[in-house]
Amino acid sequence: MNVRNLLTVNAVLLGLVALVELLAPTIFAQASGLEPTQAVINLERTFGAFALGPAITSWLMRSAAPGRARRAFLLGSGVAYLVFAVVIVINMAALTGLGQFSPSWLFAAVDALLGLAFLYFGLKERV
Repeated sequence: MNVRNLLTVNAVLLGLVALVELLAPTIFAQASGLEPTQAVINLERTFGAFALGPAITSWLMRSAAPGRARRAFLLGSGVAYLVFAVVIVINMAALTGLGQFSPSWLFAAVDALLGLAFLYFGLKERV
């Protein structure tokens, strides 16, 4: 795995998540055990709209030369993914308890792995 591959994987995954959140917002809500109320659907679409930015940025950063901007993006993404993973765990613990399986646990694991990968490459990046 190198930075280009990480950014490509991130762009594709985040882009797909953004499109699903925008076009079919009930999918992730139901997978998380949430009732797809209008408020939940609105939040899902808001997240989807927001996720397009980092997806496009990841895609465009794939060919960026090592430097301060790329390092900042890698470190910022790493922190964001790790915080997101913690928030998912806290929310799911409150909703379903720690012992009950939910697909959201998989989302938290993927976010944590992506966060660690971004931090690894961000800290490794020389400027």
